[in-house]
This record gives sequence, C-alpha cells and structure tokens, in this order.
Amino acid sequence: MKREVLKSLALKAKNRMIHKNAPQGIDYGQDEGLNIKVIKSSDDLFYNKVRALLENDEDILNPIKQLMDDNILLKLDAHGKEKYLLETVEKYYTFRKMIQEEKGYQYGC
Repeated sequence: MKREVLKSLALKAKNRMIHKNAPQGIDYGQDEGLNIKVIKSSDDLFYNKVRALLENDEDILNPIKQLMDDNILLKLDAHGKEKYLLETVEKYYTFRKMIQEEKGYQYGC
C-alpha cells in the first residue's frame, strides 16, 4: 500500500515538473518531450557521495535515502518533498551513469 502511494506521488510530481511551462490545451506524450538537466558545479559533493556509495563493497538497498539530506527534508512541505525526491533520484542516476562510463563497467541497480 505504501509503495503504491509513493509511486503515485512520484508520478504526479514528475508530471508537474515536466509540464510546468506547457501551454494549456496541448497534450504532450511521454516520448515527445525533451528533458535537459544541467549539472551544476555545486553538485561535486553529491557526485562524491554517489562515487563513495558505488565503490563501497556493500549492497545498498536504498541509496537514494542515504543521499537525501534529512535536515532539508524536514523543512519542506509535501510538494517540496516530492520535488526533492525526484531531483535526488535524477541526479543519482545521472552521476551513476557518468561513473559507470568512467570505470568502463556497470554497477547493479
């Protein structure tokens, strides 16, 4: 039950972020939109955290939870928490892919 609620919240937040600036009355399909994410130089700390998680020999069940800052999460409302979660997931996958390409091999999901 909790898993379904979390999936629903994440999907709603993702749709809000994708179609935030879309004009009313235009239907954008999932495959038609382009998402461009600029990685800021301030994300170096986050990159280093992802690298440390991936280089650790332990199997991590929830790397996103370990990457999220609890102090920031406590200060946000429901909409802010959704946005923060999706941004963290997106940055994690982006940096994980970069690290995989640097290393030349793949890590598990």
